[in-house]
Amino acid sequence: MARERSFSEPEVLERAADVFSTHGYGATSVAMLCEATGLGKQSLYNAFGDKQALYLKSLDCAAGRFGAAVAGMQAAPSGRAALQHFFDGLVAVCASVEPALRSCIVTTGLLESVDDPSLRMSLQAKWQATHELLRAAVERGQKDGSVRNPAPSAELADLLMSFMSGLRVTARVDATPARLQRTADLAMALLDHS
Repeated sequence: MARERSFSEPEVLERAADVFSTHGYGATSVAMLCEATGLGKQSLYNAFGDKQALYLKSLDCAAGRFGAAVAGMQAAPSGRAALQHFFDGLVAVCASVEPALRSCIVTTGLLESVDDPSLRMSLQAKWQATHELLRAAVERGQKDGSVRNPAPSAELADLLMSFMSGLRVTARVDATPARLQRTADLAMALLDHS
């Protein structure tokens, strides 16, 4: 008879996602994952599979953290308000004292050029999902008049995605909330150019 698990899988995935976000896939050791989750190597493997399987589940876990942000964007009264909600949330996490919040598992994974095709495909899919979220908000704003920049919505989403990644890097150098907010405000101002 199998023993009942004495840990919460969602909590373990949250901790693993934090480690992968902070250190990246390549630099994260199984020992680091064991320390962060409080599980032994065999328990970790029995519950989640190998490091690659745990990383894929951690990607999904990290993406799930944005459920409230997506809901907030959808509830916003305009496209611009949806984008403002997104970037206000980004500034808040980038200004956090927690390294895992200042980091993004997807950005970190893409920057380290993960070689495994299934990992790369999952990272690219998560990146594209965020791009689509921003593109749809830009297009919504262009239709409701809250975004006056007439550039194609996909191109503006590219710009916002680049800004998002850059803000995370800036936060590693200087996570002063006021500085991050000023930078976010300048990015939002680009949506006003006609």
